[in-house]
Amino acid sequence: MQQKLEGEDLKKYLTFFIVFFLVSTPFTQLSQASRVPYWFKEGTYIKYAVKMPEHPGKHEVNVFPVWPPLLPKDAYAKIKEAYEGTSGLVKMDNNSIVPLLVRGDSYLTFEILDVTNKTALVKVTLEMNNVSASPEEILPRLILSKILILNLSDTTYYEEDGTPIGSPMFFIDLTNPPMKGEHLLSQAFMKKYHLRGDNIVVTNVSFAWMEDKTLHTHYRDFLPPYIYIEGRSKYLVYDLNTGSRVETITQMIYDIDTGILITTLFCDAAPELVSLGVIDSSPLDRVNSRKLERLIEKGKDDREWWAQGFNLYDTNVKFPETSSSKTPSTGMRHFFATSLALLVLTAFLNWRWRRR
Repeated sequence: MQQKLEGEDLKKYLTFFIVFFLVSTPFTQLSQASRVPYWFKEGTYIKYAVKMPEHPGKHEVNVFPVWPPLLPKDAYAKIKEAYEGTSGLVKMDNNSIVPLLVRGDSYLTFEILDVTNKTALVKVTLEMNNVSASPEEILPRLILSKILILNLSDTTYYEEDGTPIGSPMFFIDLTNPPMKGEHLLSQAFMKKYHLRGDNIVVTNVSFAWMEDKTLHTHYRDFLPPYIYIEGRSKYLVYDLNTGSRVETITQMIYDIDTGILITTLFCDAAPELVSLGVIDSSPLDRVNSRKLERLIEKGKDDREWWAQGFNLYDTNVKFPETSSSKTPSTGMRHFFATSLALLVLTAFLNWRWRRR
């Protein structure tokens, strides 16, 4: 009789712990009607930068190849005029990329304009400074901007005609992170804009990127672990006239507490950038690159690192505060710790029950 009562007590303890776990998990902050984080609301903005030094070197330049059919109309007209120049010898067509050489700072901004129960409007803006589309003309400032429709039930961008684009790059759903094999760009979107190539899919999801290293960005420092997402394709045709092609690679690093993008490495086929017409871009923050070089020279790169791609520059999102040990006490860390505690307790109770 005593054994039965103790067994019932154990079950009560286990039930209580499970209920406590479900109540205390930080994911109760997520909307029940959608798959977006607590900070996703109207008025939120997140801005990234790729900075150039005040006196850049001869080879310190970023290349942003653009696919003309996807460009916003106003930007298309400006690029076409600069690309063709006054000679009339060169014509821009829609069958090949046009490389933009950028020698100034570049900024990528996401603004959440409107949120309903089902969708959100996200304004994506890429600002480039000191832009050359040809040797003849320099555009002091060029802006590519579009408003995208984000379906909150499947966290996917759609065009007005219903064509799916892909999942956001500037954040991930922590309760359902990307899995290997998922498409970064939908096949329907690629077909619509004559982007011929292999499927662009997630090839790696890891928590071991820059393990034990502090990551410096223009906005603030971040602590590991980070969420690393990589996507690749075997080829993407960038010139339909000649069939010239390139392998694509997209690498993005996320904060483990909020799911917000911290920095990019390569970003050849990020959905928002592609929707603006930017394909096969690998922007390099030259300011941070110089800092990283000095860090390596001092032998400190085993403890810290500078973000060299698009890296966080400004936002009105409130990140979780850190504890005295400088370890964030919310988000995924809390989830993992609680999950582990639940597993340990369950194993202990099962072991104790078998002994009886």
